[in-house]
Amino acid sequence: MDKVSYFIVNSFTTELYKGNPAAVCLLESTIPALTMQKIAQEIPVPTTTFIQKVDNVFFLRWFTPEMEIPICGHGTIAGAFLLWHQGIWPVESSITFQTVSGSLQANWFNKMVEITIKQYQLEEIECPYELEEWLGTKPTYVGKTDLDYIVELSHEEYIADFQPDFPAMKHFPVRGVCITSMSQEKGIDIVSRFFSPAQGIDEDHVNGSTHGALGPYWCKKLSKESIVSKQLSKRGGLLYVTPKVNDVAIAGSAVLILAGEILI
Repeated sequence: MDKVSYFIVNSFTTELYKGNPAAVCLLESTIPALTMQKIAQEIPVPTTTFIQKVDNVFFLRWFTPEMEIPICGHGTIAGAFLLWHQGIWPVESSITFQTVSGSLQANWFNKMVEITIKQYQLEEIECPYELEEWLGTKPTYVGKTDLDYIVELSHEEYIADFQPDFPAMKHFPVRGVCITSMSQEKGIDIVSRFFSPAQGIDEDHVNGSTHGALGPYWCKKLSKESIVSKQLSKRGGLLYVTPKVNDVAIAGSAVLILAGEILI
């Protein structure tokens, strides 16, 4: 039987058991998507990242235990960190990943991995009745991107204490719901949580892709060029977010916690 090397990397943290865990599988040859999906079901983490190097080009795909997904910030952070950590790619050189969503670039910056993702256009909308009922309160702001609802609430405590009704989300016409507010903690600008049962992830420990909308929204509102964002999930994590002209740079730390092999 063939084997695939895999690693567990916690993204957006410097602590062993914090942040968002991703499995990173390094492929020596192409394997079927169905096999990737089975591996993602077998490894108990929110996202499994598959990387195949062909010449000097890195091809990257992401799978949750339920499906292949078009973008995953923490999985990309984990993949780039591992390539540098294992000496597969020189740390002084940037990495360009080819994905189903286009090219993604990663750089080593201030002892963190910085990736550049798409800036998601955020359109303000009237809060749908079912969303307000789900929130249990009237939001300060509701916007919608191509992927998600972005909801600003008035108090950080509400973000931390919120108990979502996941079955009720099955009718929402979005990938997920991000709730956010200003932070009361010194050195932290905003807080958020992200829920996406449609992808097989009830609550994402730390979500990078939502910051393609959160970064520009909060930087404009706070009159800042960049923000520090804290995810208020049980594991938690920190993201350093800087909007550019057409995209958004997201930086975070990462730590390797496990290495092994899986039979295919």
